[in-house]
Amino acid sequence: MKQLKKTLKLPLIHILMILSFVTSGQVQPRPAWWLDEPYRLVQTNLREIDAIDFDTDVYVKSIKDIGANAVLINVGGIVANYYTELEFQYKNPNLKIDMIQEVIGRLHNEGIRVIGRFDFSKLNEELAAKKPEWLYKNVKGETVNYNGQVHTCVNGGYQQDYSLVILKEALTRFPLDGVFFNMIGYQTRDYGNNYHGICQSEACQKRFHDWSGGLKLPLTEDNKDPVFRKYSQFKSETSNELIFKIHDLIKSFGNHIAINTYTHAGTDFYRKEANSHDAFYDNFLPWEYDAAHNVKSTLGSWKDKQVSNAAVHFYGYPARHSADARWLTQQRLFQNIMYGAGLDFYCIGRLDNLEDRYVLENVKEVFQFHKQNEKYLHHTVSGNKVLLLHDSQSKSEYQGIYEILTENHVLFDVMEHWCINTANVPREIESYEVVILPDITNLSDEQCLKLDKYVTSGGKLLVTGFTSTNDEIGNPLNKIRLNSLGVEPDFKSFNKEQGTFFRIFEKDKKRLRYPVFEDFDLVYAWERGLLCKTKPGAESLLGFIPPAMIGPPEKTYYTEVTEIPGLIFNSAGKGKTSFITFRIGSLYHHTRHYGHASLVMGALNSLLEFENEIKTNASPLVEIARQKSSAGQFEWFGLQNHSGQLGNAFHEPLPIQNIKLSFLPGKKIRSVKNLPDGNVFSWQTQENGWVEIVVPELKAFDIILVEY
Repeated sequence: MKQLKKTLKLPLIHILMILSFVTSGQVQPRPAWWLDEPYRLVQTNLREIDAIDFDTDVYVKSIKDIGANAVLINVGGIVANYYTELEFQYKNPNLKIDMIQEVIGRLHNEGIRVIGRFDFSKLNEELAAKKPEWLYKNVKGETVNYNGQVHTCVNGGYQQDYSLVILKEALTRFPLDGVFFNMIGYQTRDYGNNYHGICQSEACQKRFHDWSGGLKLPLTEDNKDPVFRKYSQFKSETSNELIFKIHDLIKSFGNHIAINTYTHAGTDFYRKEANSHDAFYDNFLPWEYDAAHNVKSTLGSWKDKQVSNAAVHFYGYPARHSADARWLTQQRLFQNIMYGAGLDFYCIGRLDNLEDRYVLENVKEVFQFHKQNEKYLHHTVSGNKVLLLHDSQSKSEYQGIYEILTENHVLFDVMEHWCINTANVPREIESYEVVILPDITNLSDEQCLKLDKYVTSGGKLLVTGFTSTNDEIGNPLNKIRLNSLGVEPDFKSFNKEQGTFFRIFEKDKKRLRYPVFEDFDLVYAWERGLLCKTKPGAESLLGFIPPAMIGPPEKTYYTEVTEIPGLIFNSAGKGKTSFITFRIGSLYHHTRHYGHASLVMGALNSLLEFENEIKTNASPLVEIARQKSSAGQFEWFGLQNHSGQLGNAFHEPLPIQNIKLSFLPGKKIRSVKNLPDGNVFSWQTQENGWVEIVVPELKAFDIILVEY
């Protein structure tokens, strides 16, 4: 009855359309369907010309054939794909049918949900000319017109007010299951990657002035500038405020409508992308764990959100019609599955008219695999004992630590660092044995206290770099504020300078207990770091070697080895900490040097006495994840084969034979099999209760299901 009352508040046409789907037994407007239902989403980002020969039968068949059960399709904003009656919404001139209405009806009849796509970041130039107060302005007071589309201002009337008018028209006409927004927030670049700077519109100037108590908008993005740091906070708060305003309007049409966009604020689906866009522009390798990070950092931070992590069809904006490597796309999709999410694939145009279709076979393989095994792949949890905190301000440091853990088959979750004392986290940090902070500089006093309390109560911290030396918005405090690290608050810093090393003393090698240390005595430290003093009772490891000559060869030697530590171990209350005083993760990310990985793993395993939850002979090229049934009926191990990567190329992986995998089962095992082909495996129980299974051959990916 409560849900019926909510439904009766909807416009009549919307009620009739919903009732038609309910009575036909097809798609129903279920609240929180994004959390309850396994999903396989395809985004067909339609162009104006796709309406010319749009065939609803062909479109629906292509979605069904690939195995999707949800579609994200363009409805309005930049281009309306329906017969809009609004003055300031550009209607697709190629429309021959009421495309959106037909598509929604047909897809709903097939049990496929529909999310409508809107983009309010730009406005057709003819319409924009009538409303200059709605537009973005650069530092010269100029607007940005890209291919006839003019950038709008977040604080202008189009985004603040008229966007709601457009949404209201669309939601009144169509029974959408969700709404997606593109290009939200303060955009400073156009599609050609040209930078235009901080918006200087009158609306932005006035709002920042009023919000900040009289400050003027900064003209450049400089994190060292306190006004810019304040502006960054302003951007976050005002963007979130707009999203929540839009959220309230959408939810007035029904709580069953999912909100999907690139932010956590006010959303049900947190939209992310695994793509090669930045790598394509900047000529570096795509990060092989991009999709895995996107999924883990979302599901590890919010218990009330689903992640919508899209594997993008194309390389980047300059190559919108050419597909990314098919095996990389498959890898990204399977990483979604490995860490507990559904599937999401995004392309320009329709599936039936893609001009580079080579990737679709791999996409279909993963979609069909998920469809056939969704009962095992939905409503699972990791149960991991290690938590890695993420901060986008220290990207390479985070990536390097992520790589070390994954290559050493440490099972871990990811959480946005500022979520550690919020109400919606799926798990409190106290439920983890180890929490890792890779150069997490920005922490509030409350977060520092929570982390220190976690340690004194028995937890373990692994910390790197300048962690805790700034406040929560980035203002430098020049103090180490985690008391549990065993160092004095004051420190001196050293810059990234060539010829900098840390000595590994013989006592350190015995303490860290890694055989590889027998063959080297130092690691380079061409990164930023801290020169710290330990408190009484803390243990110092490694010795700082100040920058030395690197040439000519005859002069390449150092003359001083200090006792300034690079690694500090401390006991605090019932817990322990390991503090690596320089950005060791960034070093590993850029060079993959074994010395840096060995120091991190030695700090984790030997100093903090963490025992891996699995034992395996698998190569570092095998990524391993674990998910458990929420009801305790099964658990499974996902295996991803990375052997196909060669520089920028992602080829079909080479099969890897006889992977041994040992673990401590939750209950008495009933059966072990792999999901792709259903092969049954034998297992051996060891004296300590651990179970060992052998995977005869790993091709591209596998899931080993253990049923209890």
